[in-house]
Amino acid sequence: MAARNPLRQLFKRMLHSPYEDPADYTIVILHRGERGDRVELRGSEVSAARRDGFEVDRGGRAAYIPYHRVLLIKKRDRVLYVRGGNR
Repeated sequence: MAARNPLRQLFKRMLHSPYEDPADYTIVILHRGERGDRVELRGSEVSAARRDGFEVDRGGRAAYIPYHRVLLIKKRDRVLYVRGGNR
């Protein structure tokens, strides 16, 4: 049996738990061509968590982001995930 993806579990909890508000989350992703090759997303822009990535809706445009592009996830000021595990 394959191990569960911790990022997928985090996104599913953010989206589906009655105790979580997606607006409290900030997600920083690797995005080549942007300033610093990074883009900051709001958790409220995330529409779905899939097996290998998540979907966002930004200004009416949908995009699929693979989990390997996630660099950082914060809930308010608390860091929940840093790529490479260095907090």
